[in-house]
Amino acid sequence: MKIIAQKPLYINGDVVTEGSVFETIEQHGRELINKGYAHLIEIDNSAQPEQTEQTEQPEQPEQPETKADKKARK
Repeated sequence: MKIIAQKPLYINGDVVTEGSVFETIEQHGRELINKGYAHLIEIDNSAQPEQTEQTEQPEQPEQPETKADKKARK
């Protein structure tokens, strides 16, 4: 996730200054935001086309057993 530092931070061996954009994992980013050390970059997704979810194929119902199948198992 990309966030903006609100205070100087030491991230991955580097100092990120106030106002700088940096990238971190989701959990770490949420923690920094909750503590007030950073804030999330607002991204305008309205310009991007919406992605449609792929529809799952419905499961086919099982075929009922025929008398021949039952006899074959015996």
